[in-house]
Amino acid sequence: MRLALALLGCVLAAAAAGIDGHWNAEIVRGKQASAQPAAVFSLDLKSSDGKVTGTVALAGKKRPQIQRVENGRLVGDRLTFTTSQKGKNPVSFSWDVTLQGDQLSGSRTRDGAKRSQAFTAKRN
Repeated sequence: MRLALALLGCVLAAAAAGIDGHWNAEIVRGKQASAQPAAVFSLDLKSSDGKVTGTVALAGKKRPQIQRVENGRLVGDRLTFTTSQKGKNPVSFSWDVTLQGDQLSGSRTRDGAKRSQAFTAKRN
């Protein structure tokens, strides 16, 4: 039993260390939107004991919109967190991400929306 717990701890620590860093991402566009340039953003993530903190930087008109990672949890290779956009029309997003080596794939869903936006990211 102790060996199993020690192994699980090592696996979780390895997965957590794998998420740390700067990631460049882009929204996956459908066929109809392929003529438009891809929406790009970046994630800066840091993990400790299964908890993940950091920021998401989205392109803005004049400067990037920085959103803080909240409620970040890493279990195995799956990361979930939320972000909030401040301003005149505040909105929250739920993120569901899978870590695959030096690549992330996942989706973000605006609170109340029926559809999510898929994205991929590579470690910088």
